[in-house]
Amino acid sequence: MTAAHAAPGAGSAPGAGAGSAAAARTTSGSTEPAPFGADPARTVRASITQASVERAFAILIAVAALGFGATTVPAVLDQLPYLDPVWGPAVACGLAASFLFVGASVFVKRLAQLAQIVCALLFLVALVTWPLTVRDAIPSDQVPWPWWLCTVGSTAAAMGFAPWRATVYTALVPTAYVIIRLTPVGGDAGVRALLDGVYTAILSGAVLVIAVVLRRAATSVDAAQATAVRRYSHAIREHATEVERVQVDAIVHDSVLTTLLSAARADTVDAEVLAARMARNAIDHLEAAAADGPGDAPPVSLVALRTRIADAVGALAAPVRVEERRLGAIRVPGTVADAIASAALQAAVNSVQHAGGAEVDRWIVVEQRGPGVHVEVGDDGAGFEVAAIPAERLGVRRSIVERVVAVDGAAEVVTAPGAGTRVLLDWAPRTGDPR
Repeated sequence: MTAAHAAPGAGSAPGAGAGSAAAARTTSGSTEPAPFGADPARTVRASITQASVERAFAILIAVAALGFGATTVPAVLDQLPYLDPVWGPAVACGLAASFLFVGASVFVKRLAQLAQIVCALLFLVALVTWPLTVRDAIPSDQVPWPWWLCTVGSTAAAMGFAPWRATVYTALVPTAYVIIRLTPVGGDAGVRALLDGVYTAILSGAVLVIAVVLRRAATSVDAAQATAVRRYSHAIREHATEVERVQVDAIVHDSVLTTLLSAARADTVDAEVLAARMARNAIDHLEAAAADGPGDAPPVSLVALRTRIADAVGALAAPVRVEERRLGAIRVPGTVADAIASAALQAAVNSVQHAGGAEVDRWIVVEQRGPGVHVEVGDDGAGFEVAAIPAERLGVRRSIVERVVAVDGAAEVVTAPGAGTRVLLDWAPRTGDPR
C-alpha cells in the first residue's frame, strides 16, 4: 500500500535511506518533497571522514619523509667515513628507499599503510644497530644521523600501527636514542642526550595523540552520518504507515460507517436499495485499498532505472561513472526497480565511504540480460575480506543482498583486499510471470 510507495529504499544499514529518490515519487512519476526534509545520505557532506583523514596522514608522512630525508643527506655523507663500509651505506640506502616508497604510496592508497610500516621498521633497525654501524667514533660536534629522522620514524609508526603498537614505538625510539648517545660510539653526549631524548619524545607523542584523536573523530563522524541515515529511513517508514492508517480511517469513516448508518435508518424500499448500493461501494473501496500493494506499482523501464540510479549517485561525495549501454524495451516491476536502485546506491555509498577517495575509479553498469536486468557497481579501490565482516554489520547483507533477494533477484559481492570491489545485482522474471 502507501508504505511501499513512500519508502521503497528504507533499510537498516548506512545509506539505506538513500532510496528516498524513489520514496519521494508518486505512482504518476512526479516528485514530492520528502516529509522529514532532505535525505541525510544525499545532502550531508561530512567535512571530516575516515577516508579524508587517512589521505591527509599519507600526504603528511610523505612530505615529512622526503623533506627530512633530503636535509639529512649531507649529515649521512659526512659520517660515512666513520661507518662500516658495507652496513653503513646499506642502512642509509634502505631507509632512503623506504622514504621514496612512502612518497609513492600517496598515489596508490592501498599501499600507504604498508609503506608507513616499512619506513618505521627500517628506521628502528637503523637506530638500534647504530653501535654496530660505527667503525670509528664520530666527531663530538656531530650527532648520529638517525637523530634527524626520529620524528619521521615515530610519525610513520603513529600512522601505520595500531595505537598501542605506536605508543610502544614512540616510547622505544627516544629511549634507544638516549642510550646510544650516552655511549662512546654515539658521541658520549651526557645531559645533551637526555634533552634530545625528551624533545623527541614530546614531539613524537604529540604526533601520536593528534593521529589517534583525528582518527577517532573521523570514525565518530562516519557513525553519526550512518545513524542519521538509518533514523531517516525509519522516520520515512513510520510516516508512510501513518499516512496509510489515515487513508484507511477515512475509508472506514466516509464509506463503512455512513453505509451502516444508512442501513440502520432504511425504512423504505428505496432506502434499502440505496444502503445496498452504498455497501457495495464501501466494499469496493476496501478491496481497492487492500489490493494497492507493492506489486501494483507501475513497471519501470531500464532507461528510467538507470536514470534513477544516476540521479542518486550524482549527489555522493566522490564521482561515480554511470556507463551508457544499449537497453532493451523490457520493463521491470516497480518493487524490483526500487530494490535494485536502492541496493546499487547502497553499494555506491559503501564504495565512497570505504574504498578510497576521489582518485578511486567507480562505475555503475545497467544492462539487459535476456528478459531481465543486470547491474554492476564496481570500483578499483581498497577492497575487503567478505568473511571478515562482523555479524553486526548489516550494510552489505541487509541493504544489498537481502534487499534484492526479497524481490526474487540475486546479489553477489566480488572483492578482495587491494583488488577493488564489484557488486553484481541480477533479476529475471520467473517462467510464466506476467511482464
